[in-house]
Amino acid sequence: MSDILNAISDNLIQILGTMITAVLGYIGIQVKKIYQEYIQDKTKKEIVEKTVKYVEQTCKDFSSDEKKQKALEKSLEWMKEKKLNISQIELEILIESAVNTL
Repeated sequence: MSDILNAISDNLIQILGTMITAVLGYIGIQVKKIYQEYIQDKTKKEIVEKTVKYVEQTCKDFSSDEKKQKALEKSLEWMKEKKLNISQIELEILIESAVNTL
């Protein structure tokens, strides 16, 4: 029994170091994931806002439905270039929000 306790006490610092490294690694991965989601959401919003302004400037003779469709198409095209995934519902919500801020 004392041999086991001696072995554990001799390696206690290494065991604690390994556990702390594992916990900090996990926390680091989670922080990175949250940060990437934040950046992607911010980028999506900026793309949609710029696209809505573009459509408003270039498609003055279009109806509101045609403008919305054009904004959907251009936003999706731009996001595919940036390799961003977005759902149809999320895109529509972002477009409506961007239109309301004009």
